[in-house]
Amino acid sequence: MTEVNDLLHQLNQESRSLFQERQVILSFSGFLNRLRERPSHMVRNSAQYLYDTFNHFGSSKISQDGHTRWHIFDLGTHKNVPIVGSEGVQDEIYKIITGFVRQGYSNKLLMMHGPNGSAKTSIVESIAHAMQKYSETEEGAVYRFNWIFPTDKSLTAKAAGSHGPIGFSGNQEYASLREDSFAFLEEAKIASKIPSEYKENPVYLIPLPYRETLLRRWLAVELNIPEADVEIPQNLMMSGLSKRNQLIFENLLAAYDGDMGMVLRHVQVERWYYSKQYRVGVSTVEPQMSIDAYEKQLTMDRNIANLPPVLHNISFHEAEGPLIEANRGILEFSDMLKRPIEAFKYLLSTVEKGTANLPSSTAPLDIVFFATTNEKHLDAFKTIPDFASFRSRFELLTAPYLLKPSLEAEIYKQDLKALGKSRPIAPHAVEMLCLWAVMTRLKQPNPDYYDTKYRALISRLDPRSKIRLYESESLLSTFKPQEEAAIYELRKEICEEYQNVVAYEGRFGASPREIRSILYRAIQNPKHESLTPMAVFEELDRLVKDRTVYEFLQLEPRGKYHQPQEFIQACRRDFAEIFEKEATTAMTLVDENQYEALFNRYIEHIVAQVKREKIFNKNTSSYEPPNENLMKEVEKILKIPGPADKHREALIGRIAATKIERPTEAINVTKIFHEYLDTMKAHYYDERKHQVDENFRVMLALENGEALNFTQEERDLAENTYRQLETRYGYTRAAAAESLRFLLTSRTQPVT
Repeated sequence: MTEVNDLLHQLNQESRSLFQERQVILSFSGFLNRLRERPSHMVRNSAQYLYDTFNHFGSSKISQDGHTRWHIFDLGTHKNVPIVGSEGVQDEIYKIITGFVRQGYSNKLLMMHGPNGSAKTSIVESIAHAMQKYSETEEGAVYRFNWIFPTDKSLTAKAAGSHGPIGFSGNQEYASLREDSFAFLEEAKIASKIPSEYKENPVYLIPLPYRETLLRRWLAVELNIPEADVEIPQNLMMSGLSKRNQLIFENLLAAYDGDMGMVLRHVQVERWYYSKQYRVGVSTVEPQMSIDAYEKQLTMDRNIANLPPVLHNISFHEAEGPLIEANRGILEFSDMLKRPIEAFKYLLSTVEKGTANLPSSTAPLDIVFFATTNEKHLDAFKTIPDFASFRSRFELLTAPYLLKPSLEAEIYKQDLKALGKSRPIAPHAVEMLCLWAVMTRLKQPNPDYYDTKYRALISRLDPRSKIRLYESESLLSTFKPQEEAAIYELRKEICEEYQNVVAYEGRFGASPREIRSILYRAIQNPKHESLTPMAVFEELDRLVKDRTVYEFLQLEPRGKYHQPQEFIQACRRDFAEIFEKEATTAMTLVDENQYEALFNRYIEHIVAQVKREKIFNKNTSSYEPPNENLMKEVEKILKIPGPADKHREALIGRIAATKIERPTEAINVTKIFHEYLDTMKAHYYDERKHQVDENFRVMLALENGEALNFTQEERDLAENTYRQLETRYGYTRAAAAESLRFLLTSRTQPVT
């Protein structure tokens, strides 16, 4: 019990400390002090706040694609799920928000359109989560206000002919009452508390002419510029208060004979925090029919009943709905175009003017509007007569599927953590699934889009090669070194070929939702002890048979593109090749450092030859010319076609291109030329092919209980290979054996 009491005491202390530290409750004079200290932060509109949120969490450049990665998307949604990829959409959102800041207000709706499962809603959720986190910092503090009326009626009842506070004559108590604020009254002494449903900034309680004077003076000091050069944000030059707050303000001012100090005693300034869960500054309009904003008259409310008589003449209405909840923040229209057009026609004026007409008032709104929709509904929307009017008020942002398997795999990391608790996950299972998914999304390059001299090359760019290009991998399995260099020169054009068209790349294909479903089905396959590539292939074979369910299966093949069944076979070939390399390496017949060292020496001699320099020989302690025999020996192993000089120049060019693309990274020859190292590995193992194949046979025999037919040395090599496959690559013994069977079967029954 003592431990529990100590815990409660600690929680109490921390809560009180945090409350006081954040200054959650302020009097109006306290608010003015903060306004004077940091006026630019205290008067931000929603666009400026969103802009500051982006910059608070920072960004990093992705040199390869020329995009910026904003870290609020690494923070992710409220479920801590980061947004993978989508840097193009992030860039566009930031640019539009920046435009809103420059013009001083937001007047367009940001509509993200793309296929189902392309993270459109998750992007908005990430922004909302970042705003919540930012509002918890000192830099991101935001404030609203409440009207406070005490239980002591004498404080709020005017006596005829008095010129002091309501209910008091000009006695000595007047001065002390003027200095005090009702903001800090105990709850028991508060008769009525009227919140501002629009969360208006307390700065709007300062009358307009004086507001401009104060802000101009304080902003000039903060920005260190002359007062004449200060640009007051447009939103601060308007009244800003809702009808209800304006009426309360005017009635109190009249009751206090124009004494502003007495009116502001009733103001309690309250710090608030953005929250999607509690719909504070963040809200969502679902596609089902609903009212986005409405009013209801307050009659039986206790706060209204206890108001002072001077306010009884006001007809109190309370505004509610997503529009009201989202004020001073962001509002998302989820699957917006699934609603009848009449349900959101009001946005034509609301988005542009920042107001919404309610039955008894006009709602003052300060919102950055977002919307999501899929492509089918957008295509239909474009055909309606009113589309031109909406188009001028919408910013259309394309949100395609990811086009890199390495990024696609990042989406399922949390799923794999959960799945891994039930069964092991074999290497390359998710990799093969993501490879297939991305292949279904690619579009065939149009050779006519490119210069004549490149058209023949472009026509040979198949889906697998295009993925390697997007992933910045080697294309030498399909193209010669000179051809590879030419294609990499066109990489930017190839990536952008289908960006600004209706049928953009990434609009069609397998959705992450379908891929996730395949993962969960594959791991439950009773024929497999773990989630292996083979289990994935079985699920993919089942999926592609039902063309009526998935739209991307109905696309007409174009060359080697839009052929999901063939893509499964390509993934099978890829995995067979990968596993064969891993299994042969796991035999440790050759020290890997041996051919890596040889290849590094080869590159060193080439660089020296091209630069016409000499190489220091550690053995002789002298500088010697590049060794032509060594270079020719390596090139013979690599089976280099054509003149050696051109090949060597291409290698130097590739190193230079890598340095330009990643200037901060050290040159890693092994990484840049991994395909040549693979060729050298293959060469050494070809010389030992019989021994490799025999070991594979022993490995299967061990699993089948037939190992007695082999020598102890052969059995030891097989066991060591299994151990190496586990320690180096992460295969369980069962997964390694299953993969080996798949490899040997693919040799006897080649994957077509």
